[in-house]
Amino acid sequence: MIRIFLLAFFTFQAACAFAQPCDFPLPPSNTCDEAPLLCDLDGYCSNNAAAVNSGTPNAFCGLVENNNWVSFIAGSPTFTLQINVANCAQGGGLQAQIFSTVDCNFFTSVSNCIDGGGEGSFTLTASNLIIGETYYLMTDGKGGDVCDYSFELLNGTTLSPANAQIEPAGFLCENGTLILESVGTSTNANLTFEWSTQDGNILSGAQTPVIEIDSAGTYKIVIEDAGGCTDSTEITVPINPLPQISISTPDTLDCLIDTIVDIFANTVSPSDAFFWTTQTGNILSGQSTNNPVVDLPGFYQVVVTDTLTGCSNTSSVEVFTDVETPVAIANGGGELNCVVPSLTLDGSGSSAGSNFSYSWTTALGNILSGANTLTPTVDAAGIYILQVTSATNSCTQTASTVVTLNDAHPTGAEITLLRPCVGDTDGAINISTVQGGTPPYLFAFNGTAFQSTNNWSSLPPDMYPIAIQDAIGCEWDTVLTISELPQLIVELGDDQTIPLGCEVLLNARVNFLPEDIDSVVWTPFYDCQNCFEQAVLPVENTTYQVKVIDVNGCTANDRVAIFLDKKRNVFIPNAFSPNDDGLNDIFFINTGKDVAEILNFKIFDRWGELVASFENFPPNDLSYGWDGSLNGRKMDTATFTYFAEILFLDGVVEIYSGDVVLVK
Repeated sequence: MIRIFLLAFFTFQAACAFAQPCDFPLPPSNTCDEAPLLCDLDGYCSNNAAAVNSGTPNAFCGLVENNNWVSFIAGSPTFTLQINVANCAQGGGLQAQIFSTVDCNFFTSVSNCIDGGGEGSFTLTASNLIIGETYYLMTDGKGGDVCDYSFELLNGTTLSPANAQIEPAGFLCENGTLILESVGTSTNANLTFEWSTQDGNILSGAQTPVIEIDSAGTYKIVIEDAGGCTDSTEITVPINPLPQISISTPDTLDCLIDTIVDIFANTVSPSDAFFWTTQTGNILSGQSTNNPVVDLPGFYQVVVTDTLTGCSNTSSVEVFTDVETPVAIANGGGELNCVVPSLTLDGSGSSAGSNFSYSWTTALGNILSGANTLTPTVDAAGIYILQVTSATNSCTQTASTVVTLNDAHPTGAEITLLRPCVGDTDGAINISTVQGGTPPYLFAFNGTAFQSTNNWSSLPPDMYPIAIQDAIGCEWDTVLTISELPQLIVELGDDQTIPLGCEVLLNARVNFLPEDIDSVVWTPFYDCQNCFEQAVLPVENTTYQVKVIDVNGCTANDRVAIFLDKKRNVFIPNAFSPNDDGLNDIFFINTGKDVAEILNFKIFDRWGELVASFENFPPNDLSYGWDGSLNGRKMDTATFTYFAEILFLDGVVEIYSGDVVLVK
């Protein structure tokens, strides 16, 4: 896109090369993506003799045989181009159309289509063009015809792809040079640069994007690309004077007057900036002002820069001194601690006599006495500064000494208390780490003398005073209380009497949370030893015990007695009616839960003949009962004798016998 910029000191001109002999400045391309970008279509001429079929655009009105491509940048929204066709080999003429595309794959027509017609003049009209956008013009021989052609722009304009700009320049200072840089762009390649001036002076780079100049004037840049498209712009560069500097004579450094002097540099411009340097002196403050403060003799140089133009100038001045300082020596620093609460400092070796005075100062410390003597007394950590002042010239000298504080006295300890269980006297105290102080440490337990022992055991519940002393002698003390741990209680409940064969759920109820219990031990032993509940099936009178141990190792015990009621629960009917009415059809043995197994069950008729027999089967099971038949034949009403041998859970075997009546 071509833009016209209006900037201070800039003028802009744009021009495109006029058409020259055919295929000038660039020949047409056989493909869209290589189409040359022409800055002026008016007068351009060529032919399609060397073209081949590169594919028919999707928006083309005909079929491609030997097409040519050129492109241009729209300079107006409408565009009328006359194509003059001559010297056709077959008389078919040319096809032509203008397209817009972003990738040379998909095309949108922006003009009418010329579809042959032989030799002559034909018109393409394009509309709704976007100024600054690139469009593509394709010509093709109708039916493969080869023709000469030329373009005549009847309406509308095209833009040059070349764009010349000059980067905003700095300032050209008196006796200095300046760099000017052109930013030239074009869609076509191979840009060339040509700088010129009528009233300035170019030192170097006249045929490059960057030149160096040393004179005021107007400088012009002309760029040209491989397509012959050009653009130009120019810039006017003035020359700027250097700052004028005047420096007042500074005072001499003299302790009777002052220990610092001011230097004053004056210029005529309020936009001037100052920067002072020195090789032998020292600048205390104001290095970037016109009034620096210095405290050493030497030469001081100033660079003054006009902040508007960047032009700078230099000047210098010398500062002299008349200073002789006294001697200051400070000693006696050291360490304060809980044993040494104060120190006496020592300024001996400093200048002495009636002409000298002394002053001790400190920012963080504390002077108890003697602040104006050579031997003050201090009681706080800090840096202590001795200033010696000469009464002759008021010059001073300082020296310092450091007093430190070792406050690393014991401030605490990591102490482990082992509390005994209720009724025990096995408490213990262990000091693993002392906080603060200087090792090694001594320990006084319960009023005894200090010793190295740091743990004590077999302690009953009580209060125990403990003191800790470090290597310097600083102490820390505390009182520790050893108390009994909370009492652990477990209960199994009251003794119980249950029928033989019944199961009992024992529940060990404790007064602690489950996470505070370490283990649960049952006697007799059961697989689920750490369970608080046990389901038991005693076969004899049994006493159950539980022992609970908490996470601190304290224990609690309880027991419960389970007594058995061994009444035998066996029922054998004295009659049954196997008539298939669903009631009393089977003669079988009914028992309670106290029966483990029926070892033998036999039934005889009145002559002693065995009619049914069952062995080793569970009670209350109809499949082990007699249905009143013998060898598949239903028997008549009669009285039968049974015999049963029954094993109970407690291992007792009892014999049951009697009569049963079969009723039809």
